[in-house]
Amino acid sequence: MSAGFLLDSYAARSCAVKTHNRFDATVPPQPASDESLPEVFAGGAEHARQMLDALADAVPATIDLRGIDSPTERTARTADAIALGLSLIIAGSPPVDGLGRRTGRPAALLRGPNRADGTAGYFPVLTRFGKLTERRRQSRPSEAAEGAVIRIAALTRPEFSASRGDPERSWRTRNEGLLLQAAHHWRMLQAAGWAAGGPPRAALIGTDRRVTWIDLGQAFLRTYSASSPTGWRLRSPLERYDHEFRFRVKVAKVALRRTGGPQDPAPLVRPIRIRECDHCVWWENCRGQLDDDDLSLRIDKSPLDIREISALRGLGVETVHDLVGADLDRLKIDYLPLVRHRPGAERRLELAARRADLLARDVALERLTSGPIEVPAADVEIDLDIETSRSERVYLWGFRVHDVAAGSPPEFVEFSAWWELDARGERALAVRAIRWLRQLVASGRTVRVYHYSDYEVVQLRRLAAAGDPELAWALEFAREGFCDLYRVVADHYFGAHGLGLKTVATRGAGFTWRDEDPGGLNSLTWFDEAVHAVDPVERAAARARVLAYNEDDVTATWQLRRWLREQQ
Repeated sequence: MSAGFLLDSYAARSCAVKTHNRFDATVPPQPASDESLPEVFAGGAEHARQMLDALADAVPATIDLRGIDSPTERTARTADAIALGLSLIIAGSPPVDGLGRRTGRPAALLRGPNRADGTAGYFPVLTRFGKLTERRRQSRPSEAAEGAVIRIAALTRPEFSASRGDPERSWRTRNEGLLLQAAHHWRMLQAAGWAAGGPPRAALIGTDRRVTWIDLGQAFLRTYSASSPTGWRLRSPLERYDHEFRFRVKVAKVALRRTGGPQDPAPLVRPIRIRECDHCVWWENCRGQLDDDDLSLRIDKSPLDIREISALRGLGVETVHDLVGADLDRLKIDYLPLVRHRPGAERRLELAARRADLLARDVALERLTSGPIEVPAADVEIDLDIETSRSERVYLWGFRVHDVAAGSPPEFVEFSAWWELDARGERALAVRAIRWLRQLVASGRTVRVYHYSDYEVVQLRRLAAAGDPELAWALEFAREGFCDLYRVVADHYFGAHGLGLKTVATRGAGFTWRDEDPGGLNSLTWFDEAVHAVDPVERAAARARVLAYNEDDVTATWQLRRWLREQQ
């Protein structure tokens, strides 16, 4: 019964409960879901098109198979292109790997060293609408030799032979899923006899418009290990993928044996609430299996990960009230050895227990201090909030200006650009906003700029690094003239749901956003629509939605400031 099932490249990186639900006949079926859709709607499809077009322009001996809808024909054309030894096969499709239970195709195939038998060999190419690397953190234990993991090539010369090591960059841990997908496609190329000779590699292209080469066989991912004295060990993307994929094959086989009869085997997995659930078609089914007081469901700030929740469940702690009633010191004796892979596991458990206590008592914010809360004042008080695109360019500077001394009503002032900015355009927009701010500061009255968290200052520091004098002035002014309200709140409160602006302004200051679903991640989608929607009416509506959301953000910090000053 299980002979014919196949898993795509998203299976190993996705929740294993999805795999179970897909093959369990006792679970109500759901419409087939495409795991790539969230990124497609976010602009990923357009990014992929642009990157593949750029590769096609740069690489001679290229064939483009994007216009072929038939999988069978596409695979046949791919085989013909490989027989000819072409350099780049866009939308090249390996044959289904029935023995390995794999299906799917990468964005492209890029020729590498020949195989041992002298035939042409290829590397998988994948794209992602986001940044792939970050500045290396020297203290991170999960980095291999300097420059060995990350190699960079230009889109105009994408071959591995043209790449260079970049000792200043490391792989973003949030992009581990992309590595597992790349490993999936490498295994498919191996099964087809099309994988390049030499080390297993993949070419990955993010929004920095460069080709990032990754050695899929090099161990640099920190993973759980029951046999290691430390509780973790470094494994390669291929090792990580093989483990996760094999487990999902087991999950699928067990799920296929379930028919609703008394002899049905128990599922190998149970639902645990994670971020992926937000856009999963199976969520309603999984939600029905969770207690309303389930730890993974209720603790949404610094949530415990899948292994941490599983470890607690194995020790009889499944709900918020279970954790509140547990003897934490005794629980740690059995729990901590099971989660040694997790840095700061003991502190994470303590914070979860503290949040569980507040949730059990229905307390959103717990005051840590007593007496008045001091918030610096000024003649002109300005609330600042910026919005960034998926490429992490600041496209909107929003200010709420309140001339307190004059007693005039607050005014919303914004500086925005409704197109995909490059570095020069982003700086130009920032200079416009800062020049306006500088004129206010030069008026002779005291001016204070309030923001929530250090994000605005971090972005300002990044922009000022190019040497523009206006931005350099702003960075210097921020030392004394900016006030981070998050730091004020964190000095006086602990939150059951954290201390994010949405939580504190809503639960503490009583503010309500006009949008029914406000959030920074949603604003990314709204910006995509404001820039890329075909219908001009949709673009205008999305722009208005972003501006209203930004105006509410700065109004929220104003209301929060008032509330803090009222505390005694």
